[in-house]
Amino acid sequence: MNTDLIQMLVNFSRNITQSGINLVMTLAVVMGIVSAIVYLLRFARPKSHRGAGSESSLGKMLLFLMLCGGLIALKQMMNASAHQLGFGDVTFDAIAYVSSTKYGPAAEAINAVLTLLRLLGVIFFYQGMRRMKRSLVDGHTGLTAGEDVSNGVIKLLIGPLLICNPYFLTALQNTFNIVW
Repeated sequence: MNTDLIQMLVNFSRNITQSGINLVMTLAVVMGIVSAIVYLLRFARPKSHRGAGSESSLGKMLLFLMLCGGLIALKQMMNASAHQLGFGDVTFDAIAYVSSTKYGPAAEAINAVLTLLRLLGVIFFYQGMRRMKRSLVDGHTGLTAGEDVSNGVIKLLIGPLLICNPYFLTALQNTFNIVW
């Protein structure tokens, strides 16, 4: 009975992770394209129709468009972040970190939870990119834009750690000399 429940958990985690990652990647592409088009259309309007206080500089526009491009190429951005942290390429396969020969059915449950954490990391990375992009939208005060940037950076750092959690756990284990 317990092995059937654990196997259901493993299958559920694999299915929900693959579906969730595909949803986030698709949503990132759509949001990046739509945001860039809307921003360019708003920037192309005459100044009299833009409203008061909506002065946009060329640098701000280029940064916004680069962040939209980052959303469109979200997987490549995740790969670049993971490489910067020393984890290598990002994969979205099911995680097999804990050996089932040593821990039995509990290993499958632990691997299922680590696989679900990978989905959470993709969501965090996506939210971080969106927060960074949102800080450039007109109407933010310096305080709220600063909050968006700091929250975005935090999520952009936590995302790759969760996506590459087997490598991160191994690095922690080696650093602190932990034996499972």
